[in-house]
Amino acid sequence: MRILATICILTLAALPSPLQADDAAEERQIGRMVLEIQEALARPGNPESLQIIARHGTKTSHYVMIRGWLGLELQGVESQLKATRDPDLKKKHQDRAEFLRKAIRRVDLE
Repeated sequence: MRILATICILTLAALPSPLQADDAAEERQIGRMVLEIQEALARPGNPESLQIIARHGTKTSHYVMIRGWLGLELQGVESQLKATRDPDLKKKHQDRAEFLRKAIRRVDLE
């Protein structure tokens, strides 16, 4: 999750300088979006989390990035799920994987 935020920041830092006002405003908007999604992913039990992800993920200009992010998160959780034997952790990973599948479905279908 933090890897994508770092990638976004590094990508934005690589843009030519000086930035035009429109570019800087767009960068701030993308940064806010990344932080909102990051927070939504950290709170899968919050009903608003799916709405936040769907709102940003259904925008054509951000769909590929967000869909990829969700897919990578799901792969990581499924890997952890396969590796754990602890029933409590297994349940936690199953719940998170289900949340991510729902988020992906919402982004893909809307």
